[in-house]
Amino acid sequence: MVPVRDVGVLLPSRKLVIPHPPFFFESWYNVGRTVTLSVVGFAALIVLLRVSGKRTLSKMNVFDFVFVVAVGSVFASTIISKDVTLVEGLAALTTLVVIQISLAELAARSALAERIINGEPALLLSRGKFIPRALKRERVTEEEVRAAIRAEGITRVEDVDAVVLENDGTLTVAWTSKEPGASSLVDAKGPDGRTEEERSKAAGR
Repeated sequence: MVPVRDVGVLLPSRKLVIPHPPFFFESWYNVGRTVTLSVVGFAALIVLLRVSGKRTLSKMNVFDFVFVVAVGSVFASTIISKDVTLVEGLAALTTLVVIQISLAELAARSALAERIINGEPALLLSRGKFIPRALKRERVTEEEVRAAIRAEGITRVEDVDAVVLENDGTLTVAWTSKEPGASSLVDAKGPDGRTEEERSKAAGR
């Protein structure tokens, strides 16, 4: 008994050709859609940023930077992507603004939440001496600190009480004033967790 084998029928192979999108021009509809979404989306974004308050437009910390990047990405997708409608784009933008306002309110009401969301200022130089651990942790060089000191018109590093890396990435140079008043260094902590005020008290200043 001769076994019967299935005989396959060979069909001519066909290559799947994926058409390339047009390089220069596709249709006037897409051009009109892009222009319309750009104008409407831009106006809506201005309104949403006005609602979110002046804080959004201030110097950015990590939280604000993430918000701005996310808003820019959603806005670009709304304009360019054909799969995203105007209503979907506006809904996404509104959601981001609501999150930003909610977290800003939470940070304003809770010191712990404010530290978690925005971080803490870092003390890089104390009483004219650099703090190597803080510089290494924040990835800041001594030359960058000296440049910030020179920008304030101070020629001697030893004359500076403190240099603080703020939450927005700027370097603040502080020195002792002859006038009495509250210190602005109460929240800037070094690697040991102590503030400049605590360091001064421990040193008997």
